[in-house]
Amino acid sequence: MSAPVHEALPESASGSAQAAEAGESRHRYPPRAVLLDYLYSGLGLLFTLGPLGLAASGGPAAWVLGALAALFAVYGARTAIRHRTWLGVSEDGIAVHGLLRRQLPWDELTRCTLGYYSTRRKRDRGWMQLTLKAGRRSLRLDSQIEGFDRIVRHAARAATARGIALDHATRKNLRALGITTGAEDQT
Repeated sequence: MSAPVHEALPESASGSAQAAEAGESRHRYPPRAVLLDYLYSGLGLLFTLGPLGLAASGGPAAWVLGALAALFAVYGARTAIRHRTWLGVSEDGIAVHGLLRRQLPWDELTRCTLGYYSTRRKRDRGWMQLTLKAGRRSLRLDSQIEGFDRIVRHAARAATARGIALDHATRKNLRALGITTGAEDQT
């Protein structure tokens, strides 16, 4: 039996977008994060398609450059989809709105993990990724999205209410955000 989730962080207006409907909050990826991804995709295409035009057609260099260009193009397309997507979070669940639509009701949640990925050896910089599953449906969000802490709070509350066991890393990462899940965090 799990204890209720205690919210140690105050609700911050800067962390989430305006309410879309009564009881629903809207969340998007901020322009800075998306623009950097567009930049990386564009530079990758520039540095692969430019030399591809000079490479002998059909040669090994052309195949490698073509494959790399395709990867950068896919990355750019994924960035465009992400740019046009927003999330609605309510007491009933989380809904993705945009080109790829899906809903994940909290009362169908089967798994909740919160991972931390470091970009430095000291682990002082990095990002978090929330993974939610409801049956065969899954959703992954990274901490660049506006209001990430609020989304995580909702997910942790739903996981606790459904009796979903949270792994050690998830509990540790929740504590790093100031969110505890009850008695299991005392260890």
